[in-house]
Amino acid sequence: MTWLFLGDAHLNPFGRDGTWDNFKRLVENPPAGLVILGDFFDFWFGFQDQRKLEFLYGDLREVFLSLYKNGTRIIYLEGNHDFGLKGELFGVKVENYRWENVLELEGLRVLLAHGDKNSGFPHFLPSLFLKNTLTYSLLRFLGPRVVIPIGFFWASRSKRKGPQEDLQNRLRAYALKRLKEGFDVVIMAHSHMPDLVEDKGRFYFNVGSFRNGNYLIFSKGRFSLKKL
Repeated sequence: MTWLFLGDAHLNPFGRDGTWDNFKRLVENPPAGLVILGDFFDFWFGFQDQRKLEFLYGDLREVFLSLYKNGTRIIYLEGNHDFGLKGELFGVKVENYRWENVLELEGLRVLLAHGDKNSGFPHFLPSLFLKNTLTYSLLRFLGPRVVIPIGFFWASRSKRKGPQEDLQNRLRAYALKRLKEGFDVVIMAHSHMPDLVEDKGRFYFNVGSFRNGNYLIFSKGRFSLKKL
């Protein structure tokens, strides 16, 4: 049984690169589970009418449909660029979570999170502003015609800051705290830096940036950080 974990692909239909094809190749052999740890898209929001976003990211539809038809379990931890999913992508059911979720995986208790809420004060404030019911109501009221151009403009201003060592350290500290609370594994993204910390047989992984080819695989009872 193979599971794939990836995040921070920052797919942008107005600036396509090899990341799109890398993702398609990675899931050509559908895994048992695919965990997307946020910021997979440069911008995505769960509007009532998804046709505009689905058109922009249209060639991913067949990928997700194929995963669904092959029984892949898709779990989506929302990031600070993609949120409010409402349990589906391209008409395919996904399990989406605003902040965190616990996954039981072959006897391991695994905590999943994008990491935006865990980055410490004041760094988490933009995500708290974006990912709340009041903001969701406003965005849905304004609608995709108004919000999508603003969303991609905001994404272009806020995304590729590159690896962030200070953020890496803050996420490590949070993960170690949760490991001490009894989790076997903590998996996050957000820093764009792959990371591995072991603490008394328990592990923290940061999947890094899939835009840079980084991802995490679980196979034959073992986790391994990989790079395409």
